Amino acid sequence: MPRKIQLRTATEVDIPRIEMWAQEIDAGQYMSRHLPEQSDVLLWKIIIVDGTEAGTAWAERKGGMPGVVFLGIFIGRSELLGEGIGRTVVSDLIANVHATAGDVSIRLNVRSGNMRAIACYRQCGFVQIASGEKVGTDGALIQTMTMQYSPTVGPATTRSANDRLGDP
Repeated sequence: MPRKIQLRTATEVDIPRIEMWAQEIDAGQYMSRHLPEQSDVLLWKIIIVDGTEAGTAWAERKGGMPGVVFLGIFIGRSELLGEGIGRTVVSDLIANVHATAGDVSIRLNVRSGNMRAIACYRQCGFVQIASGEKVGTDGALIQTMTMQYSPTVGPATTRSANDRLGDP
């Protein structure tokens, strides 16, 4: 049975719940941060799966890059990983970014070892455009890649108007 996935606008009141989700899935092993930079946020959503809040996603601008919007997402309940929820949410964020910000490049940064996330992003039409490394909080080097949405690679998940995500 398909899951019902909705998005609602996130607020600062949601931060404690997001922090709890990050701890529950040990988000630090997958990502450097689990919240958008409040000064740069374009869209910030709470992911709701079958009526239960389960994660967060956002789109933000970065200083010095006016034609680029960066995405961030995480599902905070491990039992929901690998079910296509991220793919649905990322596809909707792409549409919302273009509706809100116009014709901008959409990018994201991901750890090179986060194969589940990389597969999700590729299925949504992202391609790798750069690689690099950064120093983790423990001093270890972390391999990273930058991916960019390329609509010519393949369409994002197509849904009918009745299946579109939105604020409940």
